[in-house]
Amino acid sequence: MSRSALILGPILFALCLSFSASAHDPEFAPDYARPGLYIAGGGYAALTSSSAGFAGAETLSWEPSPSLDFRIGWREHERLALEVDFGWLPSTRGVEYGNWLLGANAKFYFAEDRIQPYLVFGAGAMWARPPGALSSEVDWAFRQGLGVEYYVGHHWALTAETSFVWGAGNVWKNYFMALNLGAMYRF
Repeated sequence: MSRSALILGPILFALCLSFSASAHDPEFAPDYARPGLYIAGGGYAALTSSSAGFAGAETLSWEPSPSLDFRIGWREHERLALEVDFGWLPSTRGVEYGNWLLGANAKFYFAEDRIQPYLVFGAGAMWARPPGALSSEVDWAFRQGLGVEYYVGHHWALTAETSFVWGAGNVWKNYFMALNLGAMYRF
């Protein structure tokens, strides 16, 4: 066997292994619509209207509020994801200690590429304390909106969503419009 074959043989073998590994490497063939677990979080600016829903509160007004949101979800298939959503809005003139939200959302995706627009619908509970009350009021809350996920890599995405969240029953007319900006990690 020649000396060049002894040198080129292992080099060609290593090169072939690297090509086969890169074909299965997620960075070379990303599947942005794959099923699996994800976590997301972000901050948002919410235009809140909390005062009209509680007796003795001030008149209806829209105020901007910085807020926080955290979600954990499961992408079921390329067009559907289900998630648990926890959100907090700080106090406004009509609510003490802020609004607390805990709900479940469904996302319906329109695309499977790097940019994925979606519709979101959800329901859950909202806690809010009227001015001067000793305890918080709790009742149903509903969410509807639209958003987009932009994948910057196989696991990471930037998110933007606008949604309308409104309360029912004891937290009637305790509602807000939210523009949520955040990040998501797909496992």
